[in-house]
Amino acid sequence: MRRNVPSVLSIVVLVVAAGVNIPAQSGGNFTITKSVIAGGGGSASGGSFSVNGTIGQSVAGGPATGGSFSLYSGFWGGGASSVAPPRGPFDYDGDGKTDVSVFRPGPGEWWYLRSSDGGNYAAAFGQSTDKIVPGDYTGDGKWDIAFFRPSEGAWYILRSEDSTFFAFPFGAGTDVPAPADYDGDNRTDAAVYRPSSATWFILRSSDGQVGFVGFGVDGDQPVPADYDGDGKADVAVWRPSLGQWWLLRSTAGPIAFAFGTATDRTVPGDFTGDGKADVAYFRPSTGEWFILRSEDFSFFGFPFGTTGDVPAPGDYDGDGRFDAAVFRPSSSFWFANRSTAGILIQQFGIPGDVPTPNAFVR
Repeated sequence: MRRNVPSVLSIVVLVVAAGVNIPAQSGGNFTITKSVIAGGGGSASGGSFSVNGTIGQSVAGGPATGGSFSLYSGFWGGGASSVAPPRGPFDYDGDGKTDVSVFRPGPGEWWYLRSSDGGNYAAAFGQSTDKIVPGDYTGDGKWDIAFFRPSEGAWYILRSEDSTFFAFPFGAGTDVPAPADYDGDNRTDAAVYRPSSATWFILRSSDGQVGFVGFGVDGDQPVPADYDGDGKADVAVWRPSLGQWWLLRSTAGPIAFAFGTATDRTVPGDFTGDGKADVAYFRPSTGEWFILRSEDFSFFGFPFGTTGDVPAPGDYDGDGRFDAAVFRPSSSFWFANRSTAGILIQQFGIPGDVPTPNAFVR
């Protein structure tokens, strides 16, 4: 978050009161919506400020101290760099919430229930032997339907903007797809992990170049996520044979944990809301979730689900925290333990469907 935010807020107050000679504001509560500031100065201290849809320029003025500031859908020029707030995973309609969604392997169909308005969407895209790899490849804030075809080593992306598609070769048939935003540009990067050589291949969307990273051993499973909160997904692996997690954090450096057993399913995500992904797993035999807090590496666990349920974690209420969720194939019911909005129970899909929020669970 930029330190010159309150300076811009002072300017807004002065501009609104054009022609009135008043000093920079201190304290109070302000809401400023869809404002564009071209210049000015001054400073503010204290108070609680909320800015929505606002653009601040680098010439906005001096420093400020104190107070609690919140910025959404905007940018502030000048000052130190900031990390964009995380967007909901598997969010196909762009409202910041994970959507209840499935892939139907038989006909190669995608179905999702829009959390924004309750409407349905369906598309025929892919076939039963493809591996689903949804993500926001185009950077419009909505996840794109996508799959990796091992027989071709090719990626197919259905653009959320206009339902056109594009394809490109990247990887080999035995590679494990591991897409994520590795370069921090808010676009999903195509990536694969090659078990035979323990090598990662990442096609960066920011510059179109391919990065190579040797990390892991044969038998590891890729579990990329932003474990250090710098806005970039980190190369990481789950080693089932030893129940170990190995993280190559892009800012904080490498770290490893023993957490889980070979039969557990990996469900990393920011469950605590500190901006960093937590190491986490779902235990199918007991329907329990175990979370290793990124803040202090303590852990907690809780039951949510039963034997036979498919873990489908995501942010179903849009509060910036991952929610434990499961899909029950026998009845096609979804159960989500939303951290803010409470329990969600929703029937969506048919037996044989694959929940898309399970796409990268290992």
